[in-house]
Amino acid sequence: MASAAAFITWIALAGALVSFVAGMAFSARRLTPGKPSQRWLVLVWPLAMRQFKGAESASDLNKALVAFMTCLMIAAAAWSAATNLHRFAR
Repeated sequence: MASAAAFITWIALAGALVSFVAGMAFSARRLTPGKPSQRWLVLVWPLAMRQFKGAESASDLNKALVAFMTCLMIAAAAWSAATNLHRFAR
């Protein structure tokens, strides 16, 4: 059971990475065209969501943020279960 929980942890971390990259792609599409100095905001898009223009970007970015946070919570819970199951197995 500990290995199954560890597997779920790695799957959830992969999902978090994919959703973070999707958020980067959505935020790169919504940058203001006249300001090239804003390109670094793509890397920290969860912290700079107010800088992106358009109502449709808010929907896409919010979905990516919810998916990212959900995957992180699942990974943390599965990691906790895996460590507890590994400890009790001894």
